[in-house]
Amino acid sequence: MKKKLLMIAACAALAGCVSESPYDRLESWLMREDPVRSFVVPADVIYVEGRLYTKTENMADMQRHARAEVGNDRFNGLARVFSPLVATPEDVEAALKWYIKGCHEDKRPFVFIGEGAGGRLLRDYEQRNEVKLKKEGLVQSFYVDECPGNFVTDAMVAEIREAVARAQFRAVWGKDMAEGEQK
Repeated sequence: MKKKLLMIAACAALAGCVSESPYDRLESWLMREDPVRSFVVPADVIYVEGRLYTKTENMADMQRHARAEVGNDRFNGLARVFSPLVATPEDVEAALKWYIKGCHEDKRPFVFIGEGAGGRLLRDYEQRNEVKLKKEGLVQSFYVDECPGNFVTDAMVAEIREAVARAQFRAVWGKDMAEGEQK
């Protein structure tokens, strides 16, 4: 009898751990760098590729574009990259809820980068949830209506680095950096 009760308790505990988010699966991401220890890298980048994910045939091209823009160590030592596949506003919300719940630590700085139709969905989500996102740690957003290629420039990375440094300073010291203290 004890053994049976133990099995029921174990199954109930496991049932609570099962998530129903499609973003639990790696196939729902163009990039997902959560295996990198978050204490090693000070921030996260949420990147939404310009095209909406509607056909599996587009996947390889979308991954190539994402890797060119935000992959290949573009944010080396600065940020982990999370790039969900999205087709609807609900997908953006589900992906961000998954990220906040599973990969984000309290007030960890993160940045939104969005291109084209996917970027517009991300921007709309940000506008509807701006106060909450800033409390969670959103420090900067970058959007472009087209998918030009080479959107993420060295200047953008430097700007992100400064925003992350300001957020870290504020988190540690409880105040903003004085002018000229930025790295």
